[in-house]
Amino acid sequence: MLRMWVIDRLGPDDKDPDWSPEKLASDTLDALALTPPQATALAGHWRDLPIEQVRELRQCKNLTAHLDRLTDRLRPGQTRDQLLLWTETRRLLP
Repeated sequence: MLRMWVIDRLGPDDKDPDWSPEKLASDTLDALALTPPQATALAGHWRDLPIEQVRELRQCKNLTAHLDRLTDRLRPGQTRDQLLLWTETRRLLP
């Protein structure tokens, strides 16, 4: 979220990959332990899951909080498509 805030306020920096929307998108996908289909399947019955799996779903939700703003800054492609899937999946997460 902090990186997205800096990119929003100051703009991307082509000289520093930490402030690149493409790098942030890649780092976000790398940080997610589940795929969108896996998260969707678990979210359908999250109240019945062990606390560890609920925590994992919450972490996915927290790690994807910035995607609405990030996807607008990305070029069309596989990374953007994956993040758009996560944007839809996020709405289902506890």
